[in-house]
Amino acid sequence: MAVPFMFVDGNLTVVLNNKSYQVLPDHINYKMILEKLPTATADELLDIVDVEKAVAAFSDGLVEIKNGQVTYEGEVVHGSISKRILEFMSKGLPFQPLVNFLNNLMENPSMQSQKELYDFLEHEHLPITEDGYFLAYKAVRADYMDKYKGIFDNHVGKVCEMTRSKVDDDRGRGCSNGLHAGALNYVAGYGSLEAGDKIVIVKINPKDVVSVPSDCNFEKLRTCRYEVVGEYQGELLKPLYSSVFSEDDYEDEDEDYDNDYDWGWNDEDDEDAEEAYYDEDDEDDEYDNSYPG
Repeated sequence: MAVPFMFVDGNLTVVLNNKSYQVLPDHINYKMILEKLPTATADELLDIVDVEKAVAAFSDGLVEIKNGQVTYEGEVVHGSISKRILEFMSKGLPFQPLVNFLNNLMENPSMQSQKELYDFLEHEHLPITEDGYFLAYKAVRADYMDKYKGIFDNHVGKVCEMTRSKVDDDRGRGCSNGLHAGALNYVAGYGSLEAGDKIVIVKINPKDVVSVPSDCNFEKLRTCRYEVVGEYQGELLKPLYSSVFSEDDYEDEDEDYDNDYDWGWNDEDDEDAEEAYYDEDDEDDEYDNSYPG
Protein backbone atom coordinates (compact mmCIF):
# COMPACT_ATOMS: atom_id res chain seq x y z
CA MET A 1 0.00 0.00 0.00
CA ALA A 2 1.39 3.37 -1.02
CA VAL A 3 2.28 5.82 1.70
CA PRO A 4 0.06 8.94 1.62
CA PHE A 5 2.06 12.10 0.93
CA MET A 6 1.79 15.66 -0.36
CA PHE A 7 4.61 17.51 -2.14
CA VAL A 8 4.39 21.30 -2.46
CA ASP A 9 7.24 23.64 -3.43
CA GLY A 10 9.87 21.16 -2.28
CA ASN A 11 8.20 20.57 1.08
CA LEU A 12 7.08 17.00 1.66
CA THR A 13 4.41 15.84 4.07
CA VAL A 14 4.03 12.09 4.65
CA VAL A 15 1.59 10.12 6.80
CA LEU A 16 3.30 7.23 8.57
CA ASN A 17 1.31 4.97 10.88
CA ASN A 18 -1.45 7.57 11.19
CA LYS A 19 0.99 10.37 12.10
CA SER A 20 1.92 13.28 9.85
CA TYR A 21 5.58 14.22 9.31
CA GLN A 22 6.87 17.28 7.47
CA VAL A 23 10.12 16.81 5.57
CA LEU A 24 11.78 20.06 4.51
CA PRO A 25 14.69 20.35 2.05
CA ASP A 26 17.16 20.81 4.92
CA HIS A 27 16.22 17.42 6.45
CA ILE A 28 19.35 15.29 6.81
CA ASN A 29 17.78 12.46 4.77
CA TYR A 30 15.78 14.60 2.34
CA LYS A 31 17.17 13.11 -0.89
CA MET A 32 17.02 9.58 0.42
CA ILE A 33 13.39 9.96 1.47
CA LEU A 34 12.39 11.21 -1.98
CA GLU A 35 14.17 8.27 -3.59
CA LYS A 36 12.54 5.67 -1.35
CA LEU A 37 9.08 7.24 -1.22
CA PRO A 38 7.58 5.41 -4.24
CA THR A 39 8.33 1.89 -2.97
CA ALA A 40 9.14 2.00 0.76
CA THR A 41 6.76 0.91 3.49
CA ALA A 42 5.67 3.22 6.30
CA ASP A 43 8.04 1.55 8.76
CA GLU A 44 10.97 1.81 6.36
CA LEU A 45 10.33 5.50 5.82
CA LEU A 46 9.87 6.12 9.53
CA ASP A 47 13.45 4.95 10.19
CA ILE A 48 14.87 7.72 8.01
CA VAL A 49 12.23 10.39 8.59
CA ASP A 50 12.25 10.40 12.39
CA VAL A 51 16.02 10.28 12.89
CA GLU A 52 15.86 11.70 16.40
CA LYS A 53 13.63 8.86 17.52
CA ALA A 54 15.82 6.26 15.85
CA VAL A 55 19.00 7.53 17.53
CA ALA A 56 17.40 7.74 20.96
CA ALA A 57 15.90 4.26 20.64
CA PHE A 58 19.21 2.61 19.74
CA SER A 59 21.14 4.32 22.53
CA ASP A 60 18.47 3.83 25.21
CA GLY A 61 18.16 7.59 25.42
CA LEU A 62 21.87 8.24 26.02
CA VAL A 63 22.32 9.97 22.67
CA GLU A 64 19.71 12.40 21.39
CA ILE A 65 19.42 14.95 18.60
CA LYS A 66 17.57 18.08 19.64
CA ASN A 67 17.42 21.38 17.80
CA GLY A 68 20.22 20.30 15.49
CA GLN A 69 22.55 19.36 18.36
CA VAL A 70 23.77 15.95 19.43
CA THR A 71 23.78 15.28 23.16
CA TYR A 72 25.10 12.45 25.30
CA GLU A 73 23.33 12.03 28.64
CA GLY A 74 21.97 15.54 28.19
CA GLU A 75 25.35 17.17 27.52
CA VAL A 76 26.08 18.69 24.10
CA VAL A 77 28.62 16.60 22.20
CA HIS A 78 31.65 18.23 20.54
CA GLY A 79 31.09 19.43 16.98
CA SER A 80 33.33 16.88 15.25
CA ILE A 81 31.37 13.90 16.53
CA SER A 82 28.07 15.65 15.86
CA LYS A 83 29.16 16.23 12.28
CA ARG A 84 30.09 12.57 11.95
CA ILE A 85 26.67 11.42 13.15
CA LEU A 86 24.86 13.74 10.74
CA GLU A 87 27.27 12.78 7.94
CA PHE A 88 26.59 9.10 8.46
CA MET A 89 22.84 9.70 8.38
CA SER A 90 23.00 11.84 5.25
CA LYS A 91 24.92 9.08 3.43
CA GLY A 92 22.62 6.34 4.61
CA LEU A 93 25.33 4.83 6.81
CA PRO A 94 24.34 3.31 10.14
CA PHE A 95 24.66 5.76 13.00
CA GLN A 96 25.10 2.97 15.57
CA PRO A 97 28.92 2.95 15.24
CA LEU A 98 28.98 6.60 16.33
CA VAL A 99 26.93 5.72 19.40
CA ASN A 100 29.36 2.89 20.12
CA PHE A 101 32.22 5.34 19.65
CA LEU A 102 30.70 7.75 22.17
CA ASN A 103 30.18 4.95 24.66
CA ASN A 104 33.84 3.91 24.33
CA LEU A 105 35.03 7.50 24.53
CA MET A 106 33.09 8.14 27.71
CA GLU A 107 34.99 5.25 29.31
CA ASN A 108 38.22 7.21 28.87
CA PRO A 109 39.15 8.24 32.44
CA SER A 110 40.52 11.62 31.33
CA MET A 111 38.22 14.44 30.25
CA GLN A 112 41.22 16.18 28.69
CA SER A 113 42.02 13.09 26.62
CA GLN A 114 38.43 13.04 25.37
CA LYS A 115 38.65 16.65 24.23
CA GLU A 116 42.03 16.17 22.55
CA LEU A 117 40.80 13.17 20.58
CA TYR A 118 38.09 15.38 19.08
CA ASP A 119 40.86 17.62 17.72
CA PHE A 120 42.57 14.62 16.12
CA LEU A 121 39.44 13.25 14.46
CA GLU A 122 38.27 16.69 13.35
CA HIS A 123 41.56 17.39 11.63
CA GLU A 124 42.10 14.09 9.84
CA HIS A 125 38.67 12.49 9.36
CA LEU A 126 40.06 9.04 10.14
CA PRO A 127 37.55 6.22 9.80
CA ILE A 128 35.52 4.63 12.56
CA THR A 129 34.77 0.91 12.88
CA GLU A 130 31.39 -0.64 13.56
CA ASP A 131 32.32 -1.43 17.19
CA GLY A 132 33.17 2.21 17.90
CA TYR A 133 36.96 2.12 17.52
CA PHE A 134 38.93 4.11 14.92
CA LEU A 135 41.71 3.30 12.45
CA ALA A 136 45.04 5.09 12.14
CA TYR A 137 48.46 4.56 10.54
CA LYS A 138 51.86 3.64 11.92
CA ALA A 139 55.30 3.39 10.32
CA VAL A 140 57.48 0.50 11.48
CA ARG A 141 60.79 -1.10 10.58
CA ALA A 142 61.20 -3.59 7.77
CA ASP A 143 60.95 -6.37 10.38
CA TYR A 144 57.75 -4.79 11.80
CA MET A 145 59.34 -3.75 15.07
CA ASP A 146 58.87 -0.17 16.26
CA LYS A 147 61.31 2.22 14.64
CA TYR A 148 63.36 3.58 17.49
CA LYS A 149 63.50 0.91 20.18
CA GLY A 150 62.68 -2.26 18.34
CA ILE A 151 60.77 -3.80 21.25
CA PHE A 152 57.17 -3.75 19.99
CA ASP A 153 56.18 -6.34 17.37
CA ASN A 154 53.80 -4.77 14.82
CA HIS A 155 52.94 -7.78 12.67
CA VAL A 156 49.26 -7.99 11.74
CA GLY A 157 47.31 -9.47 14.64
CA LYS A 158 49.66 -8.23 17.34
CA VAL A 159 48.42 -6.08 20.23
CA CYS A 160 50.86 -3.50 21.58
CA GLU A 161 50.20 -2.04 25.01
CA MET A 162 51.81 -0.40 27.99
CA THR A 163 50.71 0.85 31.38
CA ARG A 164 48.52 3.92 30.87
CA SER A 165 50.25 5.86 33.65
CA LYS A 166 53.54 5.52 31.72
CA VAL A 167 52.10 7.43 28.74
CA ASP A 168 52.77 11.17 28.79
CA ASP A 169 49.46 13.06 28.98
CA ASP A 170 51.00 16.50 28.36
CA ARG A 171 50.14 17.49 24.80
CA GLY A 172 52.75 20.23 24.99
CA ARG A 173 55.53 17.63 24.87
CA GLY A 174 55.85 16.20 21.38
CA CYS A 175 58.66 13.71 22.04
CA SER A 176 57.78 11.59 25.03
CA ASN A 177 56.54 8.27 26.39
CA GLY A 178 53.72 6.44 24.66
CA LEU A 179 52.64 4.27 21.77
CA HIS A 180 52.33 6.55 18.75
CA ALA A 181 50.02 6.42 15.75
CA GLY A 182 48.55 9.04 13.49
CA ALA A 183 47.42 10.32 10.14
CA LEU A 184 49.14 9.40 6.89
CA ASN A 185 50.91 12.78 6.62
CA TYR A 186 52.43 12.28 10.05
CA VAL A 187 53.52 8.72 9.31
CA ALA A 188 55.16 9.78 6.04
CA GLY A 189 57.14 12.43 7.89
CA TYR A 190 59.34 10.09 9.90
CA GLY A 191 59.65 6.83 7.94
CA SER A 192 62.61 5.81 5.84
CA LEU A 193 62.05 4.42 2.37
CA GLU A 194 65.72 3.44 2.02
CA ALA A 195 65.55 1.46 5.25
CA GLY A 196 62.53 -0.47 3.96
CA ASP A 197 60.10 0.87 6.54
CA LYS A 198 56.49 -0.25 6.27
CA ILE A 199 53.12 1.26 7.16
CA VAL A 200 50.56 -0.72 9.09
CA ILE A 201 46.94 -0.01 9.98
CA VAL A 202 46.18 0.06 13.69
CA LYS A 203 42.83 -0.08 15.49
CA ILE A 204 42.45 2.04 18.62
CA ASN A 205 39.78 2.21 21.29
CA PRO A 206 38.94 5.86 22.13
CA LYS A 207 39.14 5.00 25.82
CA ASP A 208 42.86 4.17 25.44
CA VAL A 209 43.94 7.50 23.93
CA VAL A 210 46.04 9.52 26.36
CA SER A 211 47.13 12.65 24.49
CA VAL A 212 47.16 14.36 21.11
CA PRO A 213 50.39 16.43 20.97
CA SER A 214 50.04 19.83 19.37
CA ASP A 215 53.51 19.89 17.77
CA CYS A 216 52.37 17.95 14.67
CA ASN A 217 49.19 19.90 14.00
CA PHE A 218 47.13 17.25 15.82
CA GLU A 219 48.17 14.57 13.30
CA LYS A 220 49.52 12.12 15.86
CA LEU A 221 48.45 10.70 19.20
CA ARG A 222 49.81 8.77 22.15
CA THR A 223 47.87 5.75 23.34
CA CYS A 224 48.40 2.93 25.81
CA ARG A 225 47.08 0.22 23.49
CA TYR A 226 46.41 -0.59 19.85
CA GLU A 227 45.90 -3.64 17.64
CA VAL A 228 47.66 -4.04 14.29
CA VAL A 229 44.89 -5.01 11.87
CA GLY A 230 46.33 -4.66 8.39
CA GLU A 231 49.11 -3.78 5.96
CA TYR A 232 48.99 -0.41 4.24
CA GLN A 233 47.68 -0.71 0.68
CA GLY A 234 46.49 2.85 0.21
CA GLU A 235 44.73 5.60 2.08
CA LEU A 236 41.59 4.59 3.98
CA LEU A 237 38.84 6.51 2.22
CA LYS A 238 35.59 5.25 3.68
CA PRO A 239 34.18 6.81 6.87
CA LEU A 240 33.11 3.40 8.22
CA TYR A 241 34.78 -0.01 8.28
CA SER A 242 33.83 -3.38 9.70
CA SER A 243 34.86 -4.33 13.22
CA VAL A 244 37.26 -6.93 11.81
CA PHE A 245 39.41 -5.04 9.29
CA SER A 246 40.81 -7.14 6.44
CA GLU A 247 42.43 -6.74 3.03
CA ASP A 248 38.98 -7.14 1.48
CA ASP A 249 38.10 -3.69 2.84
CA TYR A 250 40.44 -2.16 0.28
CA GLU A 251 38.54 -3.73 -2.61
CA ASP A 252 35.55 -1.45 -2.02
CA GLU A 253 37.52 1.81 -2.03
CA ASP A 254 36.72 4.49 -4.60
CA GLU A 255 38.57 3.51 -7.78
CA ASP A 256 38.47 7.11 -9.05
CA TYR A 257 40.59 8.23 -6.10
CA ASP A 258 44.38 8.07 -6.40
CA ASN A 259 45.17 5.60 -3.65
CA ASP A 260 48.94 5.68 -4.16
CA TYR A 261 50.30 7.99 -1.48
CA ASP A 262 53.57 9.85 -1.98
CA TRP A 263 55.36 9.13 1.26
CA GLY A 264 57.61 12.16 0.79
CA TRP A 265 60.35 10.88 3.06
CA ASN A 266 62.42 13.71 4.46
CA ASP A 267 65.96 12.75 5.47
CA GLU A 268 66.39 16.01 7.38
CA ASP A 269 63.28 15.29 9.44
CA ASP A 270 64.60 11.78 10.14
CA GLU A 271 67.85 13.21 11.47
CA ASP A 272 65.98 15.67 13.70
CA ALA A 273 63.80 12.90 15.09
CA GLU A 274 66.79 10.65 15.73
CA GLU A 275 68.63 13.47 17.51
CA ALA A 276 65.58 14.19 19.68
CA TYR A 277 65.41 10.52 20.58
CA TYR A 278 69.01 10.22 21.71
CA ASP A 279 68.71 13.42 23.76
CA GLU A 280 66.21 11.70 26.07
CA ASP A 281 68.69 9.53 27.98
CA ASP A 282 66.91 10.14 31.26
CA GLU A 283 63.61 8.60 30.09
CA ASP A 284 62.47 5.13 31.13
CA ASP A 285 64.10 2.71 28.67
CA GLU A 286 61.45 0.08 29.36
CA TYR A 287 59.08 1.82 27.01
CA ASP A 288 59.26 3.45 23.62
CA ASN A 289 59.65 7.06 24.68
CA SER A 290 60.96 8.44 21.40
CA TYR A 291 59.30 10.47 18.68
CA PRO A 292 57.41 8.53 17.64
CA GLY A 293 56.69 5.15 19.23
